[in-house]
Amino acid sequence: MKTDYKYDNLGNLDTDYYVEKAYEMRRVYLSLAFKKVVAGVKKLIVNLIPNRSVQGHTAH
Repeated sequence: MKTDYKYDNLGNLDTDYYVEKAYEMRRVYLSLAFKKVVAGVKKLIVNLIPNRSVQGHTAH
């Protein structure tokens, strides 16, 4: 188990450092989750649009 903790100037656990690390982890997670949702929505929309073959159809 890793026991290398970051301490502030007074010798207390540096909570500001760890809170900022948590915010960074959350930003990365939400970014990846959002990208995954967008990709899923795009895939859903593409599947809803019917494929139209130009071959065999005339403009008139």
